[in-house]
Amino acid sequence: MTVQSLYEAGRLPHAVLLVAGENDLPLKETIELYNSAPADTVYVKDTMPDGKYKIEPLRKIINSGSLRPHFGDTRLFVFTDFDNMSEICQNALLKFIEEPMEYNKFVLTASSTGKILPTIISRVVKIDVGDVNPDVPPAEITDIVSAIVSALLRESEYGTAAAFTRIKDRQSFTLVLRLLLAELSNIMVNSENTANIIAATDVVQKYIKRMEVNPNVAVMASSCALELFKEIVND
Repeated sequence: MTVQSLYEAGRLPHAVLLVAGENDLPLKETIELYNSAPADTVYVKDTMPDGKYKIEPLRKIINSGSLRPHFGDTRLFVFTDFDNMSEICQNALLKFIEEPMEYNKFVLTASSTGKILPTIISRVVKIDVGDVNPDVPPAEITDIVSAIVSALLRESEYGTAAAFTRIKDRQSFTLVLRLLLAELSNIMVNSENTANIIAATDVVQKYIKRMEVNPNVAVMASSCALELFKEIVND
């Protein structure tokens, strides 16, 4: 999955997180796809004192989001180096990103997701670009993800459900879903059913967010498995 493929499918998200080494990030190309006029494109880090994210100037940026764009239909907020932002600043952005005015869009960049709050990641579409250095997941997690992907490709509803039942806690569920997003992106590259895969990624993103408020892993896993299977096999 790429920003370009989402754009071509008419599914350009309101917020995207590009994760890769800085030299590999297609930031300019991504900004162009959002069609924001230069005067309506806010490079947030450049507005910060000493080029470092700080809470008070960040709150002023958030407040400016209530103003309509001057020259077009879109105001784009660009947060480079997002993984170097403090937790207090990230927390201040949660509602801003989750419940934006209709004209506000967001592009975030990071070299890794290790320092980014899960609540932020659940509110954006994460796209891995180039060489990424995520934490290595436990073997049992990768085994579960492999089982889910295998069952989906075989169009086995039972196999998909069975793989999800192996998830035992909220942390594992969230990690499985994040890894599954990456696997779905890889599948889409060689798939003719791009719309199905995009719909499946929407399901995964939805359940990542739901896990923040619903602690019942068994129920959530069962429901996610069913929705995911239906999207993948839907013709």
